[in-house]
Amino acid sequence: MGKKLFLFSMTLRKTTSIHDPYPPGITRTIRRFLLFLPLAGWYPLFAAPPAETAPPAVDPQSARYQSVLFDKLEVTEDVVFRTALNRKGNAEELKLDIYRPAGDTETQRPALLWIHGGGFQPGNDKRQKYIVAMATEFARRGYVCMAPDYRVRENPKTDFQGTLQDAVEDCRAALQWMRAESRTYGLDPKRIAVGGGSAGGMTAVSLVLLENNQAVRSGRAGVFALINLWGSPAEGTMLGTVNRNFPPTLIVHGTADTTVPFSQSELLAGQLKEVGVANQLFPLSGAPHTPMQHLPAIVDACAKFLFDILTQPPPGTELPPAGQTAPPNPAGN
Repeated sequence: MGKKLFLFSMTLRKTTSIHDPYPPGITRTIRRFLLFLPLAGWYPLFAAPPAETAPPAVDPQSARYQSVLFDKLEVTEDVVFRTALNRKGNAEELKLDIYRPAGDTETQRPALLWIHGGGFQPGNDKRQKYIVAMATEFARRGYVCMAPDYRVRENPKTDFQGTLQDAVEDCRAALQWMRAESRTYGLDPKRIAVGGGSAGGMTAVSLVLLENNQAVRSGRAGVFALINLWGSPAEGTMLGTVNRNFPPTLIVHGTADTTVPFSQSELLAGQLKEVGVANQLFPLSGAPHTPMQHLPAIVDACAKFLFDILTQPPPGTELPPAGQTAPPNPAGN
């Protein structure tokens, strides 16, 4: 057997002198090693990495993630996640706040990235009132929540696409930072949802589209859900086109909003439905922009929406109206 292998190897060496498939410098020993890898069953060393598997579903009978379980929180403020050049060409440190349930023993918790609004102008930041409220409410339910700052401009309308691109780039960097620091803060990098209000909602819509397109191409987990609070983009301003890679989406919007018209949310919901993406449009009848008076109902709708996904993810079908239980999936998937 050894003589036959030696002759086979010598034949290979003579053949490669005519048309050598190996780069210069590959020695005879290395050639033989590469030749016998298949015989040794070592394909996995050179195979493409497998796609990430989905995390196990949350127990539908659990109160965690839909009811308040924690009275006290651990809040870490002003953690730098990125430095970027702003519109004036100056280096700007971007920071985020982290909200976690105090005394929690879970280490693989779903997480939420909450993006503030404010018209892409200075004046609001990661401590915008309703962003703090949402991050607090969901941390009390067992999530890890983070709220980042992003670059804004004095006159965002003069270059709206550039303004939006800056915001999306910064918030994607915050999302990547969350994944990289997942063990430090006890979160599951495969189960991160994104939420945002007004300008933050517009940012979130483009963010999840770009992020999930890339996730599908690379075989990794993307954003598992989107919560869009009165921030549906105007037609033609999104950084891409709605497609099936979009995550399940909840859109909350007051019907009397004069800052971001309710019709923009109807348009987005229609686009999502057309490509088969699970979505809910939760209209607040007669409510204006940033309807804080409806915060308890908004929190309940968001908690129910996320819990339904964590327990039984709908495979690309329209979700039931907010506040109702999702029907059982007869296929079991």
